[in-house]
Amino acid sequence: MEHFSLNILLCTIVLASISIEPCHSNDRLIRETCSKTPNPSLCVSYIKADPKSNNVNDVPGLGIIMAQIFQLKGRDARDILFLILSTGRRPDIQAQLKACLGSYDIVINSDMPVAINGFKVGKPRWAEAMANSAVIRVSDCERSFNGKSPITPENNITREIAVLLLAIARQL
Repeated sequence: MEHFSLNILLCTIVLASISIEPCHSNDRLIRETCSKTPNPSLCVSYIKADPKSNNVNDVPGLGIIMAQIFQLKGRDARDILFLILSTGRRPDIQAQLKACLGSYDIVINSDMPVAINGFKVGKPRWAEAMANSAVIRVSDCERSFNGKSPITPENNITREIAVLLLAIARQL
């Protein structure tokens, strides 16, 4: 009976160590990938905040997650722009609000889907080009307000995410 219990204990330890290893390798993948970005800690926090990151086992998968995070945060900025426009507040910056709203629509609905597809089909240069487009469009949006942007925090967040996405795409 003692021999049987020892075998069960050994099997349990082996199975537990096997099931733990993917988490360690996943964590290592995230940390190694993010260490090659301009802001590793922010990169890690964004990726780990997404439950899908637990099942990602390659850099393109992390890129897809970052592109989806951009879409999510970009929608926040777009929603604020839409709200300001629809309520008629800030008539002094209506043209800039409309231009930024258009830029966010393009990046969210066109550029990020192309980036995601690029990661999926092994064309990381597509993702790189779309991330670069996002950096430029968000930066242009912020600059268009000449220091009076009502969405500076959102523009800063989405720009940071786009820079992280660009760095991930360039690793492939």
